[in-house]
Amino acid sequence: MEVDTEEIIPVLIDDSLDESTQESRETPHILENGSLNPHYLEPQPPSQHALPKQDSTDSCGVPEMKAYKRRWYILIVFSALACHQCTVWNTWGPIASSVQVAYGWSDGTVAMMANWGTIMFVISVVPLSWFIEHKGLRPTCILVSGFILVGSVLRCCQVFITDARLFLASCHICSILNGIAGVTIMAAPPLISSLWFPQNERTTATSINQAGNMLGNGLSMLIGPALVMVNETNSNDTSKFDYLSNFGIQLIKIPFNRDKEDIKHDINTYMYVDAAIAAILFTLFCIYYPSRPELAPTATSVITRTTFSTGIKNLVTNRDVLLVCFAYSLSQGIMGAWMSVIVFNLRDLNITDQEVGYIGLGSVIGQCFTSMLAGFFTDKLRNKMKLTLVLLLSISGSLFLLLILMCLKIVPSNYLIFCIVIIAATSLNYACCPLFFELCVEIAYPISESLVGGFLTSMNNLVGIIFLFLFFIPNIGSLWINYLLLGSVVFSIPAVLLTKERYNRSRVDEIVNSMTQ
Repeated sequence: MEVDTEEIIPVLIDDSLDESTQESRETPHILENGSLNPHYLEPQPPSQHALPKQDSTDSCGVPEMKAYKRRWYILIVFSALACHQCTVWNTWGPIASSVQVAYGWSDGTVAMMANWGTIMFVISVVPLSWFIEHKGLRPTCILVSGFILVGSVLRCCQVFITDARLFLASCHICSILNGIAGVTIMAAPPLISSLWFPQNERTTATSINQAGNMLGNGLSMLIGPALVMVNETNSNDTSKFDYLSNFGIQLIKIPFNRDKEDIKHDINTYMYVDAAIAAILFTLFCIYYPSRPELAPTATSVITRTTFSTGIKNLVTNRDVLLVCFAYSLSQGIMGAWMSVIVFNLRDLNITDQEVGYIGLGSVIGQCFTSMLAGFFTDKLRNKMKLTLVLLLSISGSLFLLLILMCLKIVPSNYLIFCIVIIAATSLNYACCPLFFELCVEIAYPISESLVGGFLTSMNNLVGIIFLFLFFIPNIGSLWINYLLLGSVVFSIPAVLLTKERYNRSRVDEIVNSMTQ
Protein backbone atom coordinates (compact mmCIF):
# COMPACT_ATOMS: atom_id res chain seq x y z
CA MET A 1 0.00 0.00 0.00
CA GLU A 2 1.43 3.38 -1.01
CA VAL A 3 1.04 6.02 1.66
CA ASP A 4 1.79 9.72 1.47
CA THR A 5 3.41 10.33 4.85
CA GLU A 6 3.34 14.08 4.34
CA GLU A 7 -0.43 14.07 4.73
CA ILE A 8 -0.39 12.25 8.04
CA ILE A 9 -0.78 14.46 11.10
CA PRO A 10 1.66 13.36 13.84
CA VAL A 11 0.24 12.66 17.28
CA LEU A 12 1.34 14.94 20.13
CA ILE A 13 2.70 12.97 23.04
CA ASP A 14 2.41 13.86 26.72
CA ASP A 15 4.87 16.50 27.93
CA SER A 16 5.72 14.22 30.82
CA LEU A 17 7.45 11.67 28.55
CA ASP A 18 11.26 11.39 28.41
CA GLU A 19 13.43 13.08 25.78
CA SER A 20 13.78 10.02 23.54
CA THR A 21 10.04 9.65 23.39
CA GLN A 22 9.57 13.36 22.76
CA GLU A 23 11.64 13.00 19.58
CA SER A 24 8.86 10.85 18.15
CA ARG A 25 6.70 13.98 17.92
CA GLU A 26 8.22 14.42 14.47
CA THR A 27 7.75 10.79 13.48
CA PRO A 28 4.75 10.11 11.21
CA HIS A 29 2.15 7.49 12.01
CA ILE A 30 3.21 5.49 8.97
CA LEU A 31 6.80 4.26 8.75
CA GLU A 32 8.81 4.09 5.54
CA ASN A 33 8.05 0.39 5.12
CA GLY A 34 4.30 1.15 5.14
CA SER A 35 3.60 -0.25 8.61
CA LEU A 36 2.00 1.66 11.42
CA ASN A 37 4.38 3.11 13.99
CA PRO A 38 3.66 0.92 17.05
CA HIS A 39 4.50 3.84 19.37
CA TYR A 40 1.21 5.50 18.48
CA LEU A 41 -0.80 2.44 19.39
CA GLU A 42 0.49 2.22 22.92
CA PRO A 43 -2.48 2.24 25.32
CA GLN A 44 -2.93 5.20 27.62
CA PRO A 45 -1.90 4.99 31.28
CA PRO A 46 -3.98 2.47 33.24
CA SER A 47 -5.42 5.22 35.44
CA GLN A 48 -7.39 6.48 32.45
CA HIS A 49 -8.86 3.11 31.56
CA ALA A 50 -11.13 0.76 33.44
CA LEU A 51 -10.40 -2.07 31.00
CA PRO A 52 -6.93 -1.56 29.41
CA LYS A 53 -6.99 -4.80 27.47
CA GLN A 54 -5.39 -4.13 24.09
CA ASP A 55 -2.82 -6.90 23.80
CA SER A 56 -4.02 -8.64 20.64
CA THR A 57 -2.23 -7.26 17.58
CA ASP A 58 -1.64 -8.36 14.01
CA SER A 59 1.61 -8.48 12.04
CA CYS A 60 1.47 -4.73 11.38
CA GLY A 61 1.31 -3.92 15.07
CA VAL A 62 -2.34 -2.91 14.83
CA PRO A 63 -4.46 -3.86 17.84
CA GLU A 64 -7.50 -6.06 17.38
CA MET A 65 -10.62 -3.92 17.00
CA LYS A 66 -14.24 -4.76 17.69
CA ALA A 67 -17.57 -2.93 17.92
CA TYR A 68 -19.59 -4.48 20.75
CA LYS A 69 -23.37 -4.68 20.64
CA ARG A 70 -23.41 -3.38 24.20
CA ARG A 71 -22.35 0.03 22.82
CA TRP A 72 -26.05 0.76 22.25
CA TYR A 73 -26.78 0.04 25.91
CA ILE A 74 -23.99 2.43 26.92
CA LEU A 75 -25.45 5.06 24.59
CA ILE A 76 -29.05 4.58 25.74
CA VAL A 77 -28.24 4.75 29.46
CA PHE A 78 -26.21 7.93 29.07
CA SER A 79 -28.88 9.46 26.81
CA ALA A 80 -31.47 8.67 29.48
CA LEU A 81 -29.34 10.44 32.08
CA ALA A 82 -28.97 13.42 29.73
CA CYS A 83 -32.71 13.50 29.23
CA HIS A 84 -33.44 13.38 32.95
CA GLN A 85 -30.83 16.00 33.79
CA CYS A 86 -32.53 18.43 31.42
CA THR A 87 -35.95 17.52 32.85
CA VAL A 88 -34.72 18.37 36.35
CA TRP A 89 -33.15 21.60 35.05
CA ASN A 90 -36.45 22.70 33.51
CA THR A 91 -38.67 21.57 36.41
CA TRP A 92 -40.00 24.93 37.51
CA GLY A 93 -40.57 26.95 34.36
CA PRO A 94 -43.54 24.89 33.07
CA ILE A 95 -45.21 24.91 36.53
CA ALA A 96 -44.22 28.45 37.54
CA SER A 97 -47.79 29.56 38.29
CA SER A 98 -48.32 26.50 40.50
CA VAL A 99 -45.22 26.96 42.63
CA GLN A 100 -45.94 30.66 42.94
CA VAL A 101 -49.40 29.91 44.35
CA ALA A 102 -48.18 27.12 46.63
CA TYR A 103 -44.97 28.64 47.95
CA GLY A 104 -45.08 32.30 46.92
CA TRP A 105 -41.99 32.15 44.72
CA SER A 106 -41.23 35.23 42.61
CA ASP A 107 -40.46 35.22 38.90
CA GLY A 108 -36.82 35.80 39.80
CA THR A 109 -36.75 32.72 42.03
CA VAL A 110 -38.18 30.54 39.28
CA ALA A 111 -35.67 31.94 36.79
CA MET A 112 -32.77 31.43 39.20
CA MET A 113 -33.48 27.71 39.40
CA ALA A 114 -32.67 27.47 35.69
CA ASN A 115 -29.84 30.02 35.85
CA TRP A 116 -27.93 27.81 38.29
CA GLY A 117 -27.39 25.39 35.41
CA THR A 118 -25.50 27.95 33.34
CA ILE A 119 -23.62 29.42 36.30
CA MET A 120 -22.43 26.06 37.63
CA PHE A 121 -21.44 24.92 34.16
CA VAL A 122 -19.00 27.81 33.77
CA ILE A 123 -17.62 27.25 37.29
CA SER A 124 -17.20 23.47 37.11
CA VAL A 125 -16.29 22.83 33.46
CA VAL A 126 -12.53 22.74 34.12
CA PRO A 127 -12.50 20.45 37.20
CA LEU A 128 -15.02 18.01 35.70
CA SER A 129 -13.15 17.94 32.37
CA TRP A 130 -9.98 17.15 34.31
CA PHE A 131 -11.82 14.45 36.29
CA ILE A 132 -13.09 12.59 33.24
CA GLU A 133 -9.63 12.83 31.61
CA HIS A 134 -7.84 11.30 34.60
CA LYS A 135 -10.48 9.03 36.16
CA GLY A 136 -12.39 7.82 33.12
CA LEU A 137 -16.00 7.70 31.96
CA ARG A 138 -17.45 5.30 34.56
CA PRO A 139 -16.37 7.19 37.73
CA THR A 140 -17.47 10.49 36.18
CA CYS A 141 -20.93 9.17 35.24
CA ILE A 142 -21.41 7.67 38.70
CA LEU A 143 -20.38 11.00 40.24
CA VAL A 144 -22.71 13.20 38.17
CA SER A 145 -25.65 10.78 38.35
CA GLY A 146 -25.09 10.80 42.11
CA PHE A 147 -25.27 14.60 42.11
CA ILE A 148 -28.61 14.45 40.30
CA LEU A 149 -29.90 11.78 42.70
CA VAL A 150 -28.88 13.68 45.85
CA GLY A 151 -30.41 16.89 44.54
CA SER A 152 -33.64 15.17 43.52
CA VAL A 153 -33.99 13.44 46.89
CA LEU A 154 -33.41 16.70 48.76
CA ARG A 155 -36.38 18.24 46.97
CA CYS A 156 -38.61 15.60 48.57
CA CYS A 157 -37.79 16.87 52.06
CA GLN A 158 -41.02 18.91 52.36
CA VAL A 159 -42.72 15.62 53.29
CA PHE A 160 -40.76 15.54 56.54
CA ILE A 161 -39.92 19.23 56.97
CA THR A 162 -42.84 21.50 56.15
CA ASP A 163 -40.87 24.75 56.37
CA ALA A 164 -41.19 26.45 52.97
CA ARG A 165 -37.77 28.08 53.37
CA LEU A 166 -36.07 24.71 53.74
CA PHE A 167 -37.88 23.45 50.66
CA LEU A 168 -36.67 26.51 48.74
CA ALA A 169 -33.11 25.90 49.95
CA SER A 170 -33.29 22.24 48.89
CA CYS A 171 -34.48 23.27 45.43
CA HIS A 172 -31.53 25.66 45.07
CA ILE A 173 -29.12 22.91 46.14
CA CYS A 174 -30.70 20.52 43.63
CA SER A 175 -30.33 23.08 40.84
CA ILE A 176 -26.68 23.62 41.75
CA LEU A 177 -25.84 19.90 41.81
CA ASN A 178 -27.81 19.30 38.63
CA GLY A 179 -25.99 22.20 36.97
CA ILE A 180 -22.62 20.68 37.83
CA ALA A 181 -23.77 17.39 36.25
CA GLY A 182 -24.63 19.32 33.10
CA VAL A 183 -20.92 19.65 32.26
CA THR A 184 -20.52 15.92 31.69
CA ILE A 185 -23.96 15.63 30.07
CA MET A 186 -23.06 18.16 27.39
CA ALA A 187 -19.33 17.46 26.99
CA ALA A 188 -19.14 13.65 27.11
CA PRO A 189 -21.16 12.63 23.98
CA PRO A 190 -18.21 12.84 21.54
CA LEU A 191 -16.04 10.91 24.01
CA ILE A 192 -18.61 8.10 24.29
CA SER A 193 -18.85 8.00 20.50
CA SER A 194 -15.08 7.73 20.16
CA LEU A 195 -14.63 5.07 22.85
CA TRP A 196 -17.49 2.76 21.87
CA PHE A 197 -18.52 3.33 18.26
CA PRO A 198 -16.85 2.59 14.92
CA GLN A 199 -15.90 5.39 12.59
CA ASN A 200 -19.10 5.23 10.51
CA GLU A 201 -21.37 5.57 13.58
CA ARG A 202 -19.65 8.25 15.65
CA THR A 203 -21.65 11.28 14.49
CA THR A 204 -24.92 9.34 14.80
CA ALA A 205 -24.05 8.36 18.38
CA THR A 206 -23.15 11.93 19.29
CA SER A 207 -26.42 13.22 17.83
CA ILE A 208 -28.48 10.64 19.76
CA ASN A 209 -26.87 11.69 23.04
CA GLN A 210 -27.51 15.37 22.36
CA ALA A 211 -31.06 14.66 21.20
CA GLY A 212 -31.66 12.86 24.51
CA ASN A 213 -30.70 15.99 26.42
CA MET A 214 -33.01 18.15 24.30
CA LEU A 215 -35.83 15.61 24.72
CA GLY A 216 -35.73 16.20 28.46
CA ASN A 217 -36.67 19.82 27.85
CA GLY A 218 -39.78 18.73 25.97
CA LEU A 219 -40.75 16.08 28.53
CA SER A 220 -40.63 18.63 31.32
CA MET A 221 -43.17 20.73 29.41
CA LEU A 222 -45.50 17.73 29.35
CA ILE A 223 -44.88 16.03 32.70
CA GLY A 224 -44.89 19.14 34.87
CA PRO A 225 -48.29 20.57 33.84
CA ALA A 226 -49.74 17.02 33.73
CA LEU A 227 -48.81 16.31 37.37
CA VAL A 228 -49.19 19.79 38.84
CA MET A 229 -52.38 21.81 38.23
CA VAL A 230 -53.38 25.16 39.68
CA ASN A 231 -56.43 27.37 39.89
CA GLU A 232 -56.38 30.20 37.39
CA THR A 233 -58.91 32.88 36.64
CA ASN A 234 -59.54 31.56 33.16
CA SER A 235 -58.62 27.95 33.73
CA ASN A 236 -61.90 26.76 32.22
CA ASP A 237 -61.65 29.06 29.24
CA THR A 238 -60.41 27.12 26.24
CA SER A 239 -61.49 29.63 23.62
CA LYS A 240 -57.86 30.62 23.16
CA PHE A 241 -57.21 27.10 21.84
CA ASP A 242 -60.04 27.07 19.31
CA TYR A 243 -57.47 26.78 16.52
CA LEU A 244 -56.78 23.21 17.68
CA SER A 245 -60.25 22.20 16.53
CA ASN A 246 -58.96 22.57 12.99
CA PHE A 247 -56.80 19.52 13.68
CA GLY A 248 -59.57 17.52 15.34
CA ILE A 249 -58.30 18.25 18.86
CA GLN A 250 -60.89 19.12 21.50
CA LEU A 251 -59.89 20.21 24.99
CA ILE A 252 -61.96 19.03 27.95
CA LYS A 253 -62.99 21.74 30.39
CA ILE A 254 -62.14 20.60 33.89
CA PRO A 255 -63.49 22.60 36.86
CA PHE A 256 -60.76 23.51 39.35
CA ASN A 257 -61.36 23.82 43.05
CA ARG A 258 -57.98 23.35 44.64
CA ASP A 259 -56.15 24.97 47.54
CA LYS A 260 -52.45 25.38 48.29
CA GLU A 261 -52.17 22.02 50.02
CA ASP A 262 -53.54 20.23 46.95
CA ILE A 263 -50.97 21.98 44.77
CA LYS A 264 -48.17 21.18 47.22
CA HIS A 265 -49.23 17.53 47.12
CA ASP A 266 -48.98 17.55 43.32
CA ILE A 267 -45.54 19.18 43.48
CA ASN A 268 -44.46 16.58 46.00
CA THR A 269 -45.60 13.82 43.63
CA TYR A 270 -43.57 15.41 40.85
CA MET A 271 -40.50 15.51 43.11
CA TYR A 272 -40.95 11.81 43.94
CA VAL A 273 -41.12 10.91 40.26
CA ASP A 274 -37.91 12.81 39.53
CA ALA A 275 -36.12 11.22 42.50
CA ALA A 276 -37.24 7.71 41.53
CA ILE A 277 -35.95 8.10 37.97
CA ALA A 278 -32.65 9.51 39.27
CA ALA A 279 -32.29 6.53 41.62
CA ILE A 280 -32.86 4.03 38.80
CA LEU A 281 -30.29 5.72 36.56
CA PHE A 282 -27.71 5.94 39.35
CA THR A 283 -28.20 2.22 40.04
CA LEU A 284 -27.69 1.35 36.37
CA PHE A 285 -24.39 3.24 36.27
CA CYS A 286 -23.21 1.50 39.44
CA ILE A 287 -24.16 -2.00 38.26
CA TYR A 288 -22.57 -1.87 34.83
CA TYR A 289 -21.07 1.03 32.94
CA PRO A 290 -17.44 0.43 31.92
CA SER A 291 -15.23 3.36 30.98
CA ARG A 292 -14.28 1.70 27.70
CA PRO A 293 -14.65 -1.66 25.93
CA GLU A 294 -12.09 -4.45 26.24
CA LEU A 295 -11.20 -4.03 22.56
CA ALA A 296 -11.42 -0.63 20.92
CA PRO A 297 -13.73 -0.02 17.94
CA THR A 298 -11.09 2.11 16.17
CA ALA A 299 -7.34 2.63 16.35
CA THR A 300 -7.68 6.23 17.52
CA SER A 301 -9.59 5.05 20.58
CA VAL A 302 -6.35 3.70 22.08
CA ILE A 303 -3.80 6.19 20.75
CA THR A 304 -2.22 8.33 23.45
CA ARG A 305 -3.73 11.84 23.62
CA THR A 306 -2.29 15.12 24.79
CA THR A 307 -2.14 15.98 28.46
CA PHE A 308 -4.91 18.10 29.93
CA SER A 309 -2.86 21.30 30.11
CA THR A 310 -1.34 20.82 26.66
CA GLY A 311 -4.77 20.12 25.23
CA ILE A 312 -6.18 23.39 26.57
CA LYS A 313 -3.19 25.31 25.19
CA ASN A 314 -3.58 23.71 21.76
CA LEU A 315 -7.32 24.39 21.68
CA VAL A 316 -7.02 28.12 22.32
CA THR A 317 -4.19 28.50 19.77
CA ASN A 318 -5.73 26.46 16.94
CA ARG A 319 -7.30 28.84 14.41
CA ASP A 320 -9.71 26.29 12.94
CA VAL A 321 -10.87 25.11 16.36
CA LEU A 322 -11.58 28.71 17.35
CA LEU A 323 -13.53 29.29 14.13
CA VAL A 324 -15.70 26.21 14.73
CA CYS A 325 -16.14 27.20 18.37
CA PHE A 326 -17.19 30.72 17.35
CA ALA A 327 -19.75 29.41 14.85
CA TYR A 328 -21.11 26.82 17.29
CA SER A 329 -21.36 29.03 20.36
CA LEU A 330 -22.87 31.95 18.43
CA SER A 331 -25.50 29.99 16.49
CA GLN A 332 -26.41 27.52 19.25
CA GLY A 333 -25.86 29.69 22.32
CA ILE A 334 -28.10 32.54 21.21
CA MET A 335 -30.81 30.26 19.87
CA GLY A 336 -30.83 28.22 23.08
CA ALA A 337 -31.19 31.34 25.20
CA TRP A 338 -33.79 32.73 22.80
CA MET A 339 -35.93 29.62 23.25
CA SER A 340 -36.14 30.36 26.98
CA VAL A 341 -37.50 33.89 26.37
CA ILE A 342 -39.46 33.27 23.18
CA VAL A 343 -42.63 34.38 24.96
CA PHE A 344 -41.30 37.97 25.04
CA ASN A 345 -40.70 37.79 21.31
CA LEU A 346 -44.23 36.69 20.38
CA ARG A 347 -46.36 38.29 23.07
CA ASP A 348 -46.78 41.52 21.05
CA LEU A 349 -48.26 39.42 18.22
CA ASN A 350 -51.23 38.30 20.35
CA ILE A 351 -49.78 34.81 20.76
CA THR A 352 -50.54 33.56 24.27
CA ASP A 353 -48.08 31.92 26.67
CA GLN A 354 -49.89 28.60 26.22
CA GLU A 355 -49.57 28.84 22.45
CA VAL A 356 -45.89 29.66 22.80
CA GLY A 357 -45.61 26.50 24.89
CA TYR A 358 -46.92 24.43 22.01
CA ILE A 359 -44.36 26.05 19.71
CA GLY A 360 -41.61 25.24 22.21
CA LEU A 361 -42.67 21.63 22.48
CA GLY A 362 -42.85 21.26 18.71
CA SER A 363 -39.39 22.81 18.40
CA VAL A 364 -37.91 20.36 20.91
CA ILE A 365 -39.35 17.37 19.07
CA GLY A 366 -38.17 18.75 15.74
CA GLN A 367 -34.67 19.40 17.08
CA CYS A 368 -34.36 15.84 18.38
CA PHE A 369 -35.44 14.39 15.05
CA THR A 370 -33.35 16.60 12.76
CA SER A 371 -30.16 16.30 14.84
CA MET A 372 -30.30 12.49 14.70
CA LEU A 373 -31.14 12.59 11.00
CA ALA A 374 -28.25 14.94 10.27
CA GLY A 375 -25.88 12.73 12.26
CA PHE A 376 -27.00 9.59 10.42
CA PHE A 377 -26.57 11.06 6.94
CA THR A 378 -23.25 12.67 7.84
CA ASP A 379 -21.90 9.25 8.78
CA LYS A 380 -23.11 7.89 5.45
CA LEU A 381 -21.83 10.74 3.27
CA ARG A 382 -18.45 10.98 5.10
CA ASN A 383 -16.26 14.07 5.16
CA LYS A 384 -19.07 16.46 4.19
CA MET A 385 -19.58 18.17 7.54
CA LYS A 386 -18.58 21.63 6.38
CA LEU A 387 -20.93 21.58 3.40
CA THR A 388 -23.77 20.21 5.55
CA LEU A 389 -23.23 22.91 8.18
CA VAL A 390 -23.33 25.70 5.60
CA LEU A 391 -26.55 24.34 4.06
CA LEU A 392 -28.31 23.90 7.42
CA LEU A 393 -27.25 27.34 8.68
CA SER A 394 -28.26 29.01 5.40
CA ILE A 395 -31.74 27.49 5.42
CA SER A 396 -32.33 28.22 9.10
CA GLY A 397 -31.05 31.77 8.59
CA SER A 398 -33.51 32.28 5.75
CA LEU A 399 -36.33 31.10 8.01
CA PHE A 400 -35.24 33.45 10.80
CA LEU A 401 -35.32 36.29 8.25
CA LEU A 402 -38.86 35.28 7.36
CA LEU A 403 -39.70 35.35 11.09
CA ILE A 404 -38.47 38.94 11.29
CA LEU A 405 -40.61 39.94 8.32
CA MET A 406 -43.64 38.31 9.91
CA CYS A 407 -42.99 40.05 13.25
CA LEU A 408 -42.76 43.38 11.40
CA LYS A 409 -46.00 42.40 9.61
CA ILE A 410 -44.35 42.89 6.24
CA VAL A 411 -45.27 39.30 5.39
CA PRO A 412 -48.80 38.19 6.34
CA SER A 413 -48.95 35.35 8.82
CA ASN A 414 -51.05 33.49 11.37
CA TYR A 415 -50.34 31.22 14.30
CA LEU A 416 -49.93 28.08 12.19
CA ILE A 417 -47.36 29.78 9.95
CA PHE A 418 -45.46 30.98 13.02
CA CYS A 419 -45.42 27.40 14.30
CA ILE A 420 -44.05 26.02 11.05
CA VAL A 421 -41.39 28.70 10.59
CA ILE A 422 -40.09 28.64 14.17
CA ILE A 423 -40.09 24.84 14.47
CA ALA A 424 -38.35 24.43 11.11
CA ALA A 425 -35.76 27.15 11.77
CA THR A 426 -34.80 25.94 15.25
CA SER A 427 -34.78 22.28 14.22
CA LEU A 428 -32.44 22.85 11.27
CA ASN A 429 -30.21 25.08 13.37
CA TYR A 430 -29.96 22.54 16.20
CA ALA A 431 -29.18 19.79 13.66
CA CYS A 432 -25.78 21.50 13.31
CA CYS A 433 -24.91 20.75 16.95
CA PRO A 434 -23.50 17.20 16.61
CA LEU A 435 -21.74 18.19 13.38
CA PHE A 436 -19.97 21.07 15.12
CA PHE A 437 -18.82 18.71 17.87
CA GLU A 438 -17.54 16.02 15.55
CA LEU A 439 -15.85 18.47 13.16
CA CYS A 440 -14.08 20.18 16.04
CA VAL A 441 -12.96 16.82 17.45
CA GLU A 442 -11.56 15.86 14.04
CA ILE A 443 -9.66 19.12 13.68
CA ALA A 444 -8.38 19.14 17.27
CA TYR A 445 -7.23 15.49 17.27
CA PRO A 446 -5.27 14.18 19.19
CA ILE A 447 -6.81 16.33 21.92
CA SER A 448 -9.31 14.33 23.98
CA GLU A 449 -12.94 14.40 22.88
CA SER A 450 -14.14 15.24 26.39
CA LEU A 451 -11.87 18.28 26.56
CA VAL A 452 -13.06 19.49 23.16
CA GLY A 453 -16.69 18.99 24.24
CA GLY A 454 -16.14 20.91 27.46
CA PHE A 455 -14.47 23.76 25.58
CA LEU A 456 -17.32 24.08 23.07
CA THR A 457 -20.12 23.90 25.61
CA SER A 458 -18.47 26.38 27.98
CA MET A 459 -18.30 28.95 25.18
CA ASN A 460 -21.93 28.15 24.30
CA ASN A 461 -23.04 28.86 27.86
CA LEU A 462 -20.99 32.04 28.02
CA VAL A 463 -22.74 33.40 24.91
CA GLY A 464 -26.11 32.49 26.44
CA ILE A 465 -25.26 34.37 29.64
CA ILE A 466 -24.30 37.50 27.68
CA PHE A 467 -27.53 37.29 25.66
CA LEU A 468 -29.71 37.05 28.76
CA PHE A 469 -27.91 39.91 30.47
CA LEU A 470 -28.98 42.20 27.61
CA PHE A 471 -32.51 42.08 29.03
CA PHE A 472 -31.32 44.17 31.97
CA ILE A 473 -30.81 47.16 29.66
CA PRO A 474 -33.68 49.59 30.38
CA ASN A 475 -36.33 50.01 27.68
CA ILE A 476 -34.49 47.71 25.28
CA GLY A 477 -37.74 46.22 23.95
CA SER A 478 -37.98 42.85 22.20
CA LEU A 479 -37.61 43.39 18.44
CA TRP A 480 -33.80 43.30 18.75
CA ILE A 481 -34.06 39.63 19.71
CA ASN A 482 -35.01 38.67 16.16
CA TYR A 483 -32.18 40.67 14.62
CA LEU A 484 -29.64 39.14 16.99
CA LEU A 485 -31.01 35.67 16.27
CA LEU A 486 -30.59 36.17 12.53
CA GLY A 487 -27.16 37.72 13.03
CA SER A 488 -25.99 34.74 15.08
CA VAL A 489 -26.58 32.47 12.08
CA VAL A 490 -25.36 34.92 9.43
CA PHE A 491 -22.01 35.50 11.16
CA SER A 492 -21.57 31.78 11.82
CA ILE A 493 -21.58 30.90 8.12
CA PRO A 494 -18.36 32.80 7.22
CA ALA A 495 -16.62 31.22 10.21
CA VAL A 496 -17.53 27.76 8.90
CA LEU A 497 -16.42 28.68 5.37
CA LEU A 498 -13.06 29.94 6.66
CA THR A 499 -12.46 26.72 8.58
CA LYS A 500 -9.99 24.35 6.97
CA GLU A 501 -11.83 21.03 6.93
CA ARG A 502 -9.46 18.37 8.23
CA TYR A 503 -10.38 14.88 9.36
CA ASN A 504 -7.24 14.03 11.31
CA ARG A 505 -8.82 11.35 13.48
CA SER A 506 -10.72 9.66 10.65
CA ARG A 507 -7.60 9.73 8.46
CA VAL A 508 -5.69 7.66 10.98
CA ASP A 509 -8.56 5.19 11.33
CA GLU A 510 -8.84 4.84 7.54
CA ILE A 511 -5.13 4.08 7.20
CA VAL A 512 -5.25 1.51 9.97
CA ASN A 513 -8.33 -0.12 8.44
CA SER A 514 -6.66 -0.34 5.04
CA MET A 515 -3.62 -1.99 6.61
CA THR A 516 -5.75 -4.73 8.15
CA GLN A 517 -7.51 -5.62 4.89
